[in-house]
Amino acid sequence: MSKHVVILGGGLAGLSCGYELVQCGHRVTVLEREPHVGGMASSFIEDGEEYWTQDFGPHRFHSQDANLIGHVRDILGDNVVTAQRLSRIVLFNKFFDYPLVMKNVLTSMPRWLLVKALLDYAWVRFLDSTKLRKYDDVSFESWTTRRFGRTLYKIFFGQYTEKAWKMSPSQISADWASQRITLLSLWDTIKKTMAKPKKGETPRTLVTEFIYPKYGGIGELPRGYARRIEESGTGSRVLTNAPAVKIHRDGMHVTGIEYGKHERQVIEADEYVNTIPVTALAKCLAPKAPESVIKAADSLEYVAIVFVYLKLNRPQVSPDSWVYLPEKHLTVHRISEFKNFSPYCAPKDKTLICAEITCRRGDEIWRASKDKLIELAEKDLMSVGLIGKGEVLGATIRKIPFAYPVYDLEYKKHLQPVIEYVSGLTNLKTTGRQGNFRYNNMDQSVEMGRKLGQELCTGEETGHAAVATGQEYFG
Repeated sequence: MSKHVVILGGGLAGLSCGYELVQCGHRVTVLEREPHVGGMASSFIEDGEEYWTQDFGPHRFHSQDANLIGHVRDILGDNVVTAQRLSRIVLFNKFFDYPLVMKNVLTSMPRWLLVKALLDYAWVRFLDSTKLRKYDDVSFESWTTRRFGRTLYKIFFGQYTEKAWKMSPSQISADWASQRITLLSLWDTIKKTMAKPKKGETPRTLVTEFIYPKYGGIGELPRGYARRIEESGTGSRVLTNAPAVKIHRDGMHVTGIEYGKHERQVIEADEYVNTIPVTALAKCLAPKAPESVIKAADSLEYVAIVFVYLKLNRPQVSPDSWVYLPEKHLTVHRISEFKNFSPYCAPKDKTLICAEITCRRGDEIWRASKDKLIELAEKDLMSVGLIGKGEVLGATIRKIPFAYPVYDLEYKKHLQPVIEYVSGLTNLKTTGRQGNFRYNNMDQSVEMGRKLGQELCTGEETGHAAVATGQEYFG
């Protein structure tokens, strides 16, 4: 029996869920706040005399699941290329491979610092194994120091993390480290980067090959989903400029979604799927959620990002997909060059660099003028020798207010009552990065959405909630 499902949020999780639902003959309405679909996987095309594409930072689609790769290739059709990932860190005026490759570290790091790092690692391992000093796995700082030593922690992990998250790594949960650092220690790094891994055993973070749209940027994937949904013959719609304002309920049963920027409308459905920030969901319930739930939601934070796009009068800046800039005297923390994802992202004789600056909504960076942000990005890239004076032809600024969930030491305490309360809504499911307050990868967002869509189609458990929670997804 066909049913109507309303999906809050037109990112990858929401759209892939909607795609699965229309394949089963159900009617779907997707409500997206922005004037475009994609969420963080959005792209912006400039198609005048010259063709340019801009993504919200680097996105690469890869997976060891052949079915998932085949699915994405089907959505993209012929508009796909295969690329090789190269990502590095700029330190000491040199490039270091990231993830760390031991041969590269040995040849590029100053000898005195290398010796210090190795001795420091040995000393930390001695203290930890003999329990002469307690290294817990509570904070990012303690987790990483325990596995890499104090020196390597400071150089490669600590300063970048503090810069990107605008808070001390001692106040960031170790969950962040265990999910994002696949190589589990310095010894693990040595073993896995000095020896060729067995087939099928390459750590996720060391995978280099990925697929990407030939034209249109990564946003072609969500746009492809939106086209399939609207062309499905089920009467389904993908509505943009349609933010959810209130989630009306009768007890714990959702009765309708009030949406719209100016003129408000209410839409009713049989089932509801949420992929917008779960904090926003909890705070727009009507009647209101208990004060304890709202207070917990208010305690969960997000990092915002300002993106500065610089058009450059040269064919390439570097061969890197993206480059980390961890040093504290630089404002930009990461850059990406989309022509290294697809050569068709910019004119042959020119290129575009996306410079990312993390911040908090409303702070000095968030409120800075366009000219100031361009000046900061250009100055940083010139200071590390990536670009020269006078090479910038033009620039664009874009911003994302809800980019990364902040995993502080108390985030679980605040998240638990929010998730528990929202999970009690009888006809609403929450999923995706924003819907679960989970920092996951692009393929995991697609997988979460697809699994939830399949579950709503069949009524059988698919394990969508477990995606991006275990080593099989982050490893």
